[in-house]
Amino acid sequence: MIACTTKESKTETTGTVTASGPDVDLIKKSITAFANGDWATYASTYADTAKSYHNIWPSNTDTTVGVKIPVLIEGFKKQRELMDGNLNMGGAIYEVVTMPDGSKYGHVWVDFTWKNKKGEVGKSVLFDSYGINKDGKISFEWPIYDTKDVVNLK
Repeated sequence: MIACTTKESKTETTGTVTASGPDVDLIKKSITAFANGDWATYASTYADTAKSYHNIWPSNTDTTVGVKIPVLIEGFKKQRELMDGNLNMGGAIYEVVTMPDGSKYGHVWVDFTWKNKKGEVGKSVLFDSYGINKDGKISFEWPIYDTKDVVNLK
């Protein structure tokens, strides 16, 4: 029986995961600039063609779901007017995964809190996934978060 059995040949390829280095620093720079309302620094971390897909599933067939970063920043500026100061970042976890083909994906998990103009505290846990291009810029952003306290900023 054993002689008649063909052996399966498997080629395993693996990527790498890191919690430090220039790509992780890029993500830290971007998320910190966002929290501080430093829009010029925030924009500088993104490629010119980058889009953001907030709480939606990106689609290859529906190109209207992504928002370009300058448009996103204008929305953030209006939202920030409803807050008393900037966002506070709680514990954060950062990682960058490099796939066997060299493509890179960054991830952050962070706890944000803020106060609205009435002094009420809002909070949201954010998971964000990023594409990182060969130029060391973010090529897309895909944040997922609970909007409950965000929509209460009125």
